[in-house]
Amino acid sequence: MAETGTSGGGRGERRSRSRQAILAAARELFSELGYEQTTVRAVAHRAGVDPALVMKHFGSKEQLFDAVSEIGLSFGGALGGPADRLGERLLAHVLADIDGRPDRSMPVLRSMLTHPQAAEAVRCAVADPGNSPLADALTGDEVELRATLVGSVTLGLLVTRYLLRVPEVDQAPAERLVELLGPCLRPLLDGGTGGVGGSDEEGGSGEEAGAPGDGGSAALLAGLAAAESARLAAAEEVDRLAREALAAGASFGEVGQLLGISRQAARKRWPRAESTSGLVTT
Repeated sequence: MAETGTSGGGRGERRSRSRQAILAAARELFSELGYEQTTVRAVAHRAGVDPALVMKHFGSKEQLFDAVSEIGLSFGGALGGPADRLGERLLAHVLADIDGRPDRSMPVLRSMLTHPQAAEAVRCAVADPGNSPLADALTGDEVELRATLVGSVTLGLLVTRYLLRVPEVDQAPAERLVELLGPCLRPLLDGGTGGVGGSDEEGGSGEEAGAPGDGGSAALLAGLAAAESARLAAAEEVDRLAREALAAGASFGEVGQLLGISRQAARKRWPRAESTSGLVTT
């Protein structure tokens, strides 16, 4: 096979078209299969070019992977704003980056367990001591550990949503994930002080956050308990309203669409409501 688009245009234009076709094919295959299972021959076949042309443009599969890959876990663009909404901003920033540029991030995420280069890129994004904007913005004890845990939780969300495709997480709107998970990051971000970047309006001194030397664990546990109580209360309200809507004649599809889940997931979640709604609609 020759270069793509040889029927028209100058040599430089044909080279540019073939290069873009190779990059597009590589993004798709690295995202679908990961680094190990993607071959230069498969990329060339999808791009409609000779494998030798792939090597001519990029030199090796690793260099081709490097050209199409970028992990979007940087939190630097989300640090400005109210401290009590930082967790929500961080998650919204990362999800928007992945959804907006899946062809850049997915090759790295798909390949991180089998390719050292991808694994190192993810490690640096999640935990890069000495070069972490989030750690620099935190105050209190163990800022690097806390920043790394925030990155780890975020990475877990990305794996669940984009790689494992767990239905409830995969189908939920990004805004709903941010709303539910963002407050859970607050204890890590404020370190039991009630703020970020030196804010300590409610917690007083670091010693008051817990017993000396315990890193404010009492305040962290209290915050975790409060967040869990709020989550359970919200879940109960969703269940109540969903059952009432189904009993009033709404379909499982309508309820599922509103909550960002499938009709089957809604039916499985509220099985008793099926018979109730059936009685109302018959």
